[in-house]
Amino acid sequence: MPDPRGHEQSAPAAHPAPAAHPAATDHPVVPAKIRVPATDALPRRRLENRLAELWSHRLGIVVAPAGSGKTTLLARFAASAGVPVAWYRAETWDRDEREFLRHLHAALGRVMPALTNGWRRVEDAAEALDAWDGGRALLVIDDLHALEGTPAEAALARFIEYAPPWLGILAGSRIVPEVNVSRMRVSGELLEIDADDLRFRSWEVEQLFRDFYGETIPPGDIATLARRTEGWAAGLQLFHLATRGKPADERRRILGGAAASGRLVREYLARNVLAELPASLREFLLETFVLGRLTGDLCDRLRGAPDSALLLDELARRQIFTVTVDPDDGSYRYHEVLRAYLDRMLVDVLGEAGARARHARAAALLEADGALAEALVAHCRAEDWPAVERMLGQEGERLVGESSAWLDRLPPALARHDPWLTLASARQARAEGRWTAALEAYARSEAGFGAAATSAIVRSERLTLSAWLDPAAHVPGGWAGALRTGLSRDPLLAARDAAAAGDGPPAFLRGLLALAAGEVSLARDDLDAAVADPELGPAITAAATILAGVAALLAGQPAGAGQLETGVEAAERSGQTWLADRGRVAARLLGGRTTFGTVARVVGIGAGPDDRWGTAIDLLLEAWAGVNGPAGRLEAAEESATAFRVLGSAVLESWARALGALALADLRADEAREVALSAESLARTVGAPGARQLAYLALGRVDEARSAEFALLADAAARETGLQQPPPALAPAGALGGPENAAARSIAVEPEDALVRIEIRIFGRFAISAGGRSLDLQQVRPRVRALLRLLALHSGTPVHREVICEALWPDVDGPTGAHSLHVAVSSLRGLLIEQLGPAAGQLIVRDGDAYRLVIADAAVDLRRFEEAIAAGRAARSRGEPAGPAYRVALALHGGELLTEDGPAEWAVERRERCRAQAVEAAQAIAQEALTVGDLDRAVAACRAGLELDRYHDPLWRSLIQARDRAGDSGAASRDRRDYAAALADLGIGEVAAVSPS
Repeated sequence: MPDPRGHEQSAPAAHPAPAAHPAATDHPVVPAKIRVPATDALPRRRLENRLAELWSHRLGIVVAPAGSGKTTLLARFAASAGVPVAWYRAETWDRDEREFLRHLHAALGRVMPALTNGWRRVEDAAEALDAWDGGRALLVIDDLHALEGTPAEAALARFIEYAPPWLGILAGSRIVPEVNVSRMRVSGELLEIDADDLRFRSWEVEQLFRDFYGETIPPGDIATLARRTEGWAAGLQLFHLATRGKPADERRRILGGAAASGRLVREYLARNVLAELPASLREFLLETFVLGRLTGDLCDRLRGAPDSALLLDELARRQIFTVTVDPDDGSYRYHEVLRAYLDRMLVDVLGEAGARARHARAAALLEADGALAEALVAHCRAEDWPAVERMLGQEGERLVGESSAWLDRLPPALARHDPWLTLASARQARAEGRWTAALEAYARSEAGFGAAATSAIVRSERLTLSAWLDPAAHVPGGWAGALRTGLSRDPLLAARDAAAAGDGPPAFLRGLLALAAGEVSLARDDLDAAVADPELGPAITAAATILAGVAALLAGQPAGAGQLETGVEAAERSGQTWLADRGRVAARLLGGRTTFGTVARVVGIGAGPDDRWGTAIDLLLEAWAGVNGPAGRLEAAEESATAFRVLGSAVLESWARALGALALADLRADEAREVALSAESLARTVGAPGARQLAYLALGRVDEARSAEFALLADAAARETGLQQPPPALAPAGALGGPENAAARSIAVEPEDALVRIEIRIFGRFAISAGGRSLDLQQVRPRVRALLRLLALHSGTPVHREVICEALWPDVDGPTGAHSLHVAVSSLRGLLIEQLGPAAGQLIVRDGDAYRLVIADAAVDLRRFEEAIAAGRAARSRGEPAGPAYRVALALHGGELLTEDGPAEWAVERRERCRAQAVEAAQAIAQEALTVGDLDRAVAACRAGLELDRYHDPLWRSLIQARDRAGDSGAASRDRRDYAAALADLGIGEVAAVSPS
């Protein structure tokens, strides 16, 4: 299936090989076989960068199962190679040497027209290529597996040996070709990309759906999709085809089903995988998939037949979704998509009862062999609940001590109510950063164990997690407690104390806390040592790898990006989703790795709604990167600092405060020096020399008298820590005034003129525009946007800071609220300056302890509305027609005031007052229209007023009166019924007759 989305473009179904192979003829070569396929696929830089190393190898091979994206990867590399490319797609009838050479010449001849013709032997081809003097070229051979075991494959092996060094040779195949691969591996002449390399990582799945398919899928669903498909390219495309245009609930329902339950997946596997296998291998797959973990011995016992080990090796050699688990004991597993398909197929063949019996037999064998997790899953699939209960009672501790990857394959009710499985669920939720769910599961597990000794273990894990989420909770002992303490204060001292106590992995703990302090040179040494420690488990090794990558990047070493990528993959393999998410965000913001895509906003990429640690860390990384300009850096730093303060991590809070000071310095804010001094004091107090270094940088920018002194202090700190300066804060792409959007910057060309043309809409959805172009308010955070709306509501009038803090930061103390207000005002000024030019900084002024939005009354729809209401009232008091003024007011009231702020107290009173004034205007218009006999206008005014207040009695009476006078008895009768319904809602009796006047 042709696929532009990074998936394999399958070749047409192979024709059966003829019984006898006729001699080669000179019929024309089919052009499609030697034409480079067009592709518009998602770039996969991780793999394309690997292929770029081809020129230092004799041969490159891409070997993976059907649908893995081989052809598309080869085509993308061919399109970007920058050299002449010869393409040859092999088929089963290209079997003999002469036919192979004929196609090879046709392919090479397209880009090397001077090549001699008439190749009958490989030596002829080598001689012709030796005579070529046109420079480097590339030969791509796709579907090489079609030549397996043929003279053509043997000819290719010789051709590779004889080919000149300027010819890069790259092949795609479903099996490893017989071209003396082992010798080339040893000599370093072979470049290999296998199925695991082609597997889409979860961040690549996210990028595929977001950037190519144009679909936004929540991070949790992305992780589930990546896990269920195991990153299989065709599976991802088929999921997209099955769910595009469907609502999120329907997509999630499909995702929650069996991995191969969809018709498209079943058809693909049947036509492109199983149909090409001998009947014996198809039967073997159907017989053995029930085992989950397969060895030759287990399969022999299940089948009652020998030679299973040979059949497993053959499936693995053919790349039939058979993955090696442990090469030492010869164990394998089938890909989850294939297992789900075979399970459905087994039910079709044996019926549900027969399939359960097959799973029960497999469960017994697996349990006897010690494969407990696979046995438990098989017992559940067999619906043998007594056996499940027995296993959990006898082997629960061993099961929970292993990976919990099998947990998702159990019935949810079972996993929720058995204490062992609930403990496994708690640990899984903890690894995924679902803290609330983890604590709830720990509590259920603890209650389920009751007085059993295991309950104390569960309680200890629960209290340890609670201490991370509640700074007032008791900090547990052990190295986890030392880490928690070190993130609160004196991280290097906490690391030394833990090492002296001999508790926990010392190098890892020292490295992590050194990184928290900002001692990146020291951190790199310890973390690299931790990565190399074979005694550490996979989760800690993955964490050490990610942190080592972060430390390297903060020290200015680009190689850290590669470490991050390795660490993220390791975290995903070990089930540490939360850790992998943090690594992905770090790679995007610190490493600039195209592998991970690009971002403008990172919060919410992986952090769940209750993941305060994940959100705080992501915000801190965003503040360091400065990808959203000084205002964005300020907001991210402030939110991160607040989050770390709530979590009781003063060390990390000091970093955020220092980054906020840098942003204020770049924004030339009045309070920049004060904030920088406060950040330096905090960093010194908690023992964070890296944060102190950043505070010195900020002070050097704002304190002209002592700038040289602070620069020396910053340099000395940098020599001590090895920490590089953070990158300059850049205006976000696409922002008005940003360098990437020249058209949008037209507003800023004449800033004073743009300020004259500013308009603010408060009724309906808030908007501010200049010169007819709306400002992009999404560049700042919700609290800053709320501040702008509050000031706009009182435009021209000073609003005291206590009033603002009470409205926007009601739950914090006075100094914290005042600081948050300073930051928000600076951030708002920065946004206005970025999008409108320097003069826009004058829009918000400080009057003592109050702030005021300076803008003409005519620029704000609320001000024009209130002026029109006042004009209407004045006209009525003079006995003059008020309708014209009131009609202006009613037209300006284009919806509820500040709908974004909902029930916020500071908006509700003004909203209700404006609604009452609009109803007043509607009633006045209707009365005047009735007086002069303009019945249509009277009806329109009444309907407009009743849209705002359904229970306004005078409007109903005026409406019915206008209907009656117009002779529209049907409409009058309908309005009477609606009026009666409105009164009934209020508990008032029937409507009295309303007679026409």
